[in-house]
Amino acid sequence: MSESTSQAISRSPPRALTGRQRLLESVSALKQRNYRLYWTGQLSSVLAQNMEAVAQSWLVLELTNSPLALGLTGLMFTIPSVALTLIGGAIADRADRRRIMLLAQAGSASVFLLLAGLVIMNWVALWQVMVLAFFTGALRAFDRPSRMALLPQMVPKEDIPNAVAIGGTIWQLNKLVGPAIAGVLIYLFGIGLTYFVCFLASAGAISLWQAIRLEGQTAASTPSQGLMRDMVEGVRFIRENEIYWVFIGMTFFNSVFGMSYVIMMPVFARDVLNVGSQGFGFLQSAGGAGALAGVLLAACLSHFRAKGLQAIGGALFFAVTLVLFALSDWLTLSLAAAFALGVAGQFYMTTIHAILQMNLPNELRGRVMGIHGLAWELMPIGGLIAGAIAEFAGAPAAVSLGGIMVGGMAIVVGLLMPRIRRLEQ
Repeated sequence: MSESTSQAISRSPPRALTGRQRLLESVSALKQRNYRLYWTGQLSSVLAQNMEAVAQSWLVLELTNSPLALGLTGLMFTIPSVALTLIGGAIADRADRRRIMLLAQAGSASVFLLLAGLVIMNWVALWQVMVLAFFTGALRAFDRPSRMALLPQMVPKEDIPNAVAIGGTIWQLNKLVGPAIAGVLIYLFGIGLTYFVCFLASAGAISLWQAIRLEGQTAASTPSQGLMRDMVEGVRFIRENEIYWVFIGMTFFNSVFGMSYVIMMPVFARDVLNVGSQGFGFLQSAGGAGALAGVLLAACLSHFRAKGLQAIGGALFFAVTLVLFALSDWLTLSLAAAFALGVAGQFYMTTIHAILQMNLPNELRGRVMGIHGLAWELMPIGGLIAGAIAEFAGAPAAVSLGGIMVGGMAIVVGLLMPRIRRLEQ
């Protein structure tokens, strides 16, 4: 073939995709058998988690009638989940990630079954719930890095962004339906049987994940240098590689500053918009619907190459919308802004997750993705900061500051880091 002919072919416009082809491209990761099993198991596992959160809160409230006890029980889960994440990530890079995932899920299922028995037999006490919450948090610290690190081994590299985006739909769907299902089950059958349904959902995830068959290793092949050195190596890798510290930093900014509006939402409903609990429910639903739309949008654009611009642009849109939400005193505008915040937040967070997964060496995947996942455990810190500011300057000022912080970070990245801005996949 002559050079001129070759150049003519390379300049020819790409053939337009039909609607059916676009739809298939937006779910391309589901063509892989292992990923279908993983995704369906995740759907069942996350449903159990969301239902259990409602059941646990209601159980603690019935046992104590104390808001403080609710907070302490949540703290008992969070402490090991945060403290053990680095260890969990290091172990995910040393051991069989699929086996860790299965063992952690089996541990969670056992907790649900034990609580079901304790409640049904009327033997349950607050200390038991707290101890089991601590144990579940510890399991999560080992489970999360392994799940995240295993995902790229189930799809071709070009489908990793699509797999990440489709995986995000699981969390958003379950946020919408999981608590509602739990509420209905508690009302009709009681807390004990609700926990038993959580056990069945977890057992379903185990049976699906057991059918996953991966070629080659499911853990890193690099010899371990010792647990502490492995953890230090993961942190050093992030610090020395711009892509990772920038995008993980953007995730931390989103979690600590950007998501403060979620915690402040009741204040906006009651004191700013004057719409009460009903309006609060509408705002929550608008944000949830937007988040689901955001991950679907990310799935549709998962094969879009300019990932750096996609992440920076999404962060800027999120920041501007957050300030708009903070300054709005009109319910219709606030509902639209809440929906847009859900779209933008999930879209650019999903994009960042995909960027990290696409570029990570397999031998460091558990440690780095564990640290990335840790960012989401820091939302309560952002809520504490926003609450303190709101106490003195009002909720609109607190949330506006969050938007300014997220937007400022995005602008700095966009202007001063051309390698990130031009990043393509």
